[in-house]
Amino acid sequence: MLRILIVDDSDSLRFLLKAFFKGVGACDEAADGAQAVDRVRASLGGAGYDVVFMDIMMPGMDGLEATRRIRDLLDDENVAYEDRPRIIMLTCVSDSEYMVKAQYECGADAYVTKPFDRAILFEMLGNMGLMSTPLDGEP
Repeated sequence: MLRILIVDDSDSLRFLLKAFFKGVGACDEAADGAQAVDRVRASLGGAGYDVVFMDIMMPGMDGLEATRRIRDLLDDENVAYEDRPRIIMLTCVSDSEYMVKAQYECGADAYVTKPFDRAILFEMLGNMGLMSTPLDGEP
């Protein structure tokens, strides 16, 4: 079962994502970037997260800064690449400047624009090797 952190200032989006992953993973939530960094830090002594779904535009610490800080924290703690959570940005911003910042400057693993559906997220997790997809095992 996946360990998932959902980071978004929207209660309804956090609720929707938790429903998407019911039966697939255990979901924790954070309403802003600072809470996300704290949750990842606290998880380092245990199982850690497999994936973080991170909104970009949030009050306080935004998702770009939170992603930077999470990557810095993992570097400082010498967490091996294969043990690091994959960070998937979920945002309504489709501007290529944000995509470049998120993935190349902040260290996000993927970028998905809203609206999205469950199948897209599951396919992405499958491509990252975090879960099986319907085509796994077919010749």
